[in-house]
Amino acid sequence: MGLAFGLGLALASVAAPARADDPPPVAESAAAEARQQYGMGTQAFAQKRYSEAALHFEAAASFKASAIALYTAALAWDLASRPERAADAYARSLEVPGLDPKQTTIAKDRVSALEKTLGTVAVTAPEGWKVQLDTLTEVQTPARLHGSPGVHTLTVRIPGKPIERRDVTLDAGKVTTLELEEPPPAPVAEPEPASTAPEPPPAPPARLREPFWTTLRVVGVGVAGVGVAALGAGVILGTSANGAKDAYDAGPTRAAFDHASSLQTWTNVTLITGAVLVAGGVALVVLPLGNERSEGQVKVGAAPGSIVVGGTF
Repeated sequence: MGLAFGLGLALASVAAPARADDPPPVAESAAAEARQQYGMGTQAFAQKRYSEAALHFEAAASFKASAIALYTAALAWDLASRPERAADAYARSLEVPGLDPKQTTIAKDRVSALEKTLGTVAVTAPEGWKVQLDTLTEVQTPARLHGSPGVHTLTVRIPGKPIERRDVTLDAGKVTTLELEEPPPAPVAEPEPASTAPEPPPAPPARLREPFWTTLRVVGVGVAGVGVAALGAGVILGTSANGAKDAYDAGPTRAAFDHASSLQTWTNVTLITGAVLVAGGVALVVLPLGNERSEGQVKVGAAPGSIVVGGTF
């Protein structure tokens, strides 16, 4: 009964300064909306729809900062048995100029009385941030928010960033201080150096193509020519040796035998020498030279009654 009587006196004290036809000068559209919301709140209050009235009064204050509108909303929340919202509205009304000394005293007394049974969180944050405790009214920071003892959700709205939510624990009769700060900028990741493929090994120097008629090839042709001549001489000597053998067979004498044997020996030597020279000359002309010598080797030699040619390739 005492609370209702006190609130009635408080409401009477704001009747004159809270008239909708005497608002402070603001932008015309906002002023018109504030007057409309305040008028709707007054009607709802007269019909004892206190929660509805309080919402209209707070809406009026959002269009035009008004201590009277917030103070009247606090009275309505008190009568609607919403102590946490009443405490919020009383605290906000004290932050805006416009209350007379009596209204200021009533607002301070009600905040002090309500905070003995409620938990309080005092939030500070950079300019432009807004906070909301559970589903209560969203307000600009700094703000003094109230709730029943226990865990509550604090919603933080940062301009240009996603909404953040965090849990806060409130204790009856205690004030929890919460200082919100800009999150540190995300570290800038340094770009990874572009992977470069290893440089290909330098191409081997181009081999100079040797002219076909090198000195060795010319020598080889000469050696082969001498070998051919030797073979020809061997053929002639062989013919003479056959004639000497026939003469010896016709009349065997020591002189005829020696002559035939000598011709036979020179024939063999000449043929072998000619064959070796031809093979060596051909090898000098045909086989690769220069750097390619290490890749292939040829050997020409003589054996009793034959010519031996060997090599590796």
